[in-house]
Amino acid sequence: MAIRIRENEVTVKYAENIGKGQLAAECVIDASSAGVGKVYCVSGDCVVKSVQAQDKAVQVVCEVSTRVIYADGSGALASADYVTAIDRTLAVEGATAQMRVIARASVSDIRHEIVGQTIKVQTVTDLDFEGDCEYTVSLIEEAEGAITRECEQELMLLKGGGSDSFVVTEEFESGCKIGKILDYGAQVGISSWRAEEGGVYVEGEVWIRLVYDDDGICSKQFSHPFAEELMIGGACADDVVTINAAVQSVSILITGSEEENVVQMDVTVGAEVNLFEKSVIKAVTDVFSPSAEIDVVRAEKQFAVPVGSRYVSKRICANAESESESPIRRCLAAIPSGVSGNVFCSDGKLVAEGVAAVCEIYEKEDGEISSVCVEIPFSFTSELKEDAYLVRASMTVSDIVSRVRRESEIEVCVSLGVTADLYENRKLCGITHMEIGQEKTAELCGISVYTVEEGETLWDVAKAVCLSEKEIIAQNEGVEKGLRAGERITVFRCMEE
Repeated sequence: MAIRIRENEVTVKYAENIGKGQLAAECVIDASSAGVGKVYCVSGDCVVKSVQAQDKAVQVVCEVSTRVIYADGSGALASADYVTAIDRTLAVEGATAQMRVIARASVSDIRHEIVGQTIKVQTVTDLDFEGDCEYTVSLIEEAEGAITRECEQELMLLKGGGSDSFVVTEEFESGCKIGKILDYGAQVGISSWRAEEGGVYVEGEVWIRLVYDDDGICSKQFSHPFAEELMIGGACADDVVTINAAVQSVSILITGSEEENVVQMDVTVGAEVNLFEKSVIKAVTDVFSPSAEIDVVRAEKQFAVPVGSRYVSKRICANAESESESPIRRCLAAIPSGVSGNVFCSDGKLVAEGVAAVCEIYEKEDGEISSVCVEIPFSFTSELKEDAYLVRASMTVSDIVSRVRRESEIEVCVSLGVTADLYENRKLCGITHMEIGQEKTAELCGISVYTVEEGETLWDVAKAVCLSEKEIIAQNEGVEKGLRAGERITVFRCMEE
């Protein structure tokens, strides 16, 4: 028996989570000659400068920024900041040399202690690594001389990607002479994005905070919407896009008169983009012959393919009590100190659970300044149109509003933004090799009656009676519409001598 096969080499490019890592940074901030009386707030950010894949490892170059607001030994308001440069190689099992890698960084923990006239700060940054992977396999596309089951399998293949950045500028008149910038920062949330010819169009919002000294602690926050075109080569309107956006830098310029300063803040946002395109792969997934046994070698590979995206914003609130006996007069500044949690899909819904933390600086009735960490738990769902199973997401905290509820209680409300890429699992299946085994012996002509068992398909019946699905359909009216358990299939065969 001769079976002639035609093979097709298939290469699938895809993006995959290849591992996680964690970086710990420690810095010692020298205070003024008056020493340190009390630390009000510590905040931090991590900016990834570059990522280089190696075999089972990833080299990460990043900067961890630490900012501290404190009172010195005499009670005077003071602040300091410190940038720690980190160049470290982390073990990542799924990494290979020359692989393009995207790193998502988030500060998960900040701890501090006063040591003499210094403030010792420890920052922990969590990293998620996504790598561009490739899978190549030779699949049998046609087997002439055998009865085959062929399948067209639709995948979303990674076609390319790139990075781009843009600057958002905010300017305001302070109405005073700013003595000192105490704290500043920004967060970015991408609410919608789509591929266009030659680029990717994104919309979102940058939330900027500024805390400064004006004979006391003052704070400002700005919400700046944006619509930008990212120049990503090879983009087409039909592409599916995934995007990872992060603040790369914040710069401050103070101008104006001595009586009234004008503050300009420039926020540079960087975006890493992946582009996916639809591909249909044809392969033989099963085979049999009426005249001989056929042994096959099968290949099966599972991929997470993007099916859509979602942006959800939720207002969440929580209360915190002051430990002091003196009543609270007013809230001065609220500084986000991290958000941790999980985002996943369940029963057709997007689920977000976790805790957002905000450091609240306030003034008491006796004029003393103090602070408290407010933890805001959250758990909410959003309906999904897409049938998604996996999620890659980022969360941002913005638009913080604080108020004194009672003499010793502060309520803090924030907008929690969740930007999620939605994925589902799909399999690439096929036969890579066929081996002709022992010949079958059968009567030249005969009638067979086959009783369908629960869950069997027409292909299962075809293999059992050694006839093609087409021949069975021709001899049994209506079976192409589906089979029932217990149904009897009658076939007649006549084999050549």
